[in-house]
Amino acid sequence: MALSIISTRRTSTATGSFMFVVGLSLATTPPVYAQTPTAIQTFTQENKAACAAAGGTPKILDSYLTPVDDLNDDGTADYVTDLAGLECANAWSYFCGSAGCPVTVWLSGPQGYTVGWGGSAQAWRQQGTQVIVSLHGQLCKPPRIGAQSCDVAMRFDQASNEPDGTAGARSAAKPATVGGWQLRQAGNGSAVAEVTGVGSLTKLSALCLRDRPVMIAALSEAAGARMVVFTFAFADHSINVTGTAGTASQKTFILDPRTAGLASALSGNADTVDLRVAGRDQGMLSLKGSTSALRGALSSCMPL
Repeated sequence: MALSIISTRRTSTATGSFMFVVGLSLATTPPVYAQTPTAIQTFTQENKAACAAAGGTPKILDSYLTPVDDLNDDGTADYVTDLAGLECANAWSYFCGSAGCPVTVWLSGPQGYTVGWGGSAQAWRQQGTQVIVSLHGQLCKPPRIGAQSCDVAMRFDQASNEPDGTAGARSAAKPATVGGWQLRQAGNGSAVAEVTGVGSLTKLSALCLRDRPVMIAALSEAAGARMVVFTFAFADHSINVTGTAGTASQKTFILDPRTAGLASALSGNADTVDLRVAGRDQGMLSLKGSTSALRGALSSCMPL
């Protein structure tokens, strides 16, 4: 099945990361959404909640969710979500920016659906077993001016053997690093640094909340406890940070970035960090662009 480009025109935006309000009604969503896996429904609820928290009114459009042909060759259909298709009335520019809108590829697997790739894209399409995303020039390799976008083709089947630098993604025991850190503006005007997660972590965000630095970790599934240890394993040391559930669903956790110098370590020289949640390996979290993004988001409430 070949898909046409979902969107070629995007509005400039401000994206926030708070997900404290959950359980919004989904009664007005298209029929295809009601049939999707729990992980995607949770992801959608949290983004609708974030829109509402910014003063907007969320509405799911037909272009938001697209079932696609089996990408990882496991015999089950996969999905792509595109936040260009989640309208946020009265906070119209909430989700998207000059780099495009958040696009997420959801792959089926033994443990349910997980994120195979996520990041900002100006457009996307499926071509055979590939997903092709159009990226802002600064996200291309090597980076170029923003207007000079590039198309990146990704494969997710185990037979894929894309060379480094093509942003290819493939299913494996340890998921490939995806995306990079970005600095955005939340609905209340504050700066937010965020990165698409790996494994059960869908997104990690950092910002100053009433002069206090905080990090917010959004999970695709309930952690089963109010307190969860997040382990960031760098090449020469590991940092354990205890996260406290910020929602009753135990899918959003609040972390203190001052713990053992976490924010400083994330904004250091490393390109990736191995992430474990409650002792379970999630994969390599990207630190691309983390230095400028974290400094931009946290400089007003903590030194880096």
